Amino acid sequence: MAELPGWIDDPALRAAWARIRHRFEALGLMPAGTVTVPTAERSERHAVGALLGRTVTRDSVRIDLSALDSRLRERSGVGGLDAVLTALHGTPPQDRRAARAERDAARTRPLVLALDLVRTRWAADWVAGLRSTGLLTSRLDAETTITQAARVLNQLTDGEGQTWSRVELGASLLGDAHALDRDRLLHHIVLRGLAAARGTAPPERSRDRERLWTSFSVEPDLLSRTCLAFGLRPPGAGVAARLRAAADDGDPVHLTEWDLRSLAAFGPPTGTTVLICENPRVVEAMADHQVDSWAAVCTAGEPNLVVGAVLTRLRDAGADLRYHGDFDWPGIAIANRVIAQFGAQPWHLAADDYLAAVRSDAPPLTGTPVQPAWDNELGAAMRANKHAVHEESVLTGLLAEMRPILGAE
Repeated sequence: MAELPGWIDDPALRAAWARIRHRFEALGLMPAGTVTVPTAERSERHAVGALLGRTVTRDSVRIDLSALDSRLRERSGVGGLDAVLTALHGTPPQDRRAARAERDAARTRPLVLALDLVRTRWAADWVAGLRSTGLLTSRLDAETTITQAARVLNQLTDGEGQTWSRVELGASLLGDAHALDRDRLLHHIVLRGLAAARGTAPPERSRDRERLWTSFSVEPDLLSRTCLAFGLRPPGAGVAARLRAAADDGDPVHLTEWDLRSLAAFGPPTGTTVLICENPRVVEAMADHQVDSWAAVCTAGEPNLVVGAVLTRLRDAGADLRYHGDFDWPGIAIANRVIAQFGAQPWHLAADDYLAAVRSDAPPLTGTPVQPAWDNELGAAMRANKHAVHEESVLTGLLAEMRPILGAE
């Protein structure tokens, strides 16, 4: 640190110098304007007076930075305000105005780049959404991410109609098979672009996100998502034959998107009822008890795309679909959607079924109440009792209904 005269390097000036530095940096290192510093203590008044070359008698004093800069240049021995502050603190003052401008420019550059790379009528909506969410703020890779997103969006929206998997798309366009994985920022940036191209809001649910990808001929990988099924006997060879063999042996199976591509027909034999259940334990119990007069499809919570495809094919084939799930608010929400979308009939999901099974030591109902579309009294009963009833706790009754002989065992 350079040697400074005592009238500058006075400990009583510490608070004054801090305010002066803050103001000087905020002004872009321009010695202009004024700053008010405290002089409540006698030592502060003497020190500030010596700094300014005049008597100070009040509890605060306004300092003209331009005049102070000139005085320091004449008398400090090290230079003006910039040099003195550097010598006092060991680091030069920072141009916070320039730094702020650079941060603003850094936030803007990837958005300007996006508009330059994706020249379509919907690009402005895409960019406005990115600006409002701040997804790219303070990211060193923002421009790279936008460049990659633009490459993908231009490929998918040019109308060629090629079908991809996300893995193929990432590998082909970006040299990284995992570039569009769901946990990558690029995945979300591209999805927002696809939603803008469709004129819709960005999807929030996983199922809706996958549907949006599919609408642009991009499929998820064909193996990781599955549908747990039991007792399905579609006609045909290949996968159909494997399903019939599993049904004959009483074995549950996991169907993939890959499997569905090779199934031309999907209807169960006439007279077979298909139970749509929420919990895999129900399917396991059906297999354990050799239920052979019913088939089953398990949603495992919210139905994924493969489950939805299986249920759509069964619905279109005229299958007798029944639905049973948990008596809790998420379960009721799933039931509402499955019943409405696939034409399933609620099965053992009435108010009487709930009241017969609910217990005071059952898990409490949590979350926002959902009105069952098929039974107003059920919603009222659940709100009054405030306890959930999960499928596992009513398995015996469900199995007895599917295989009446169990009731006599």
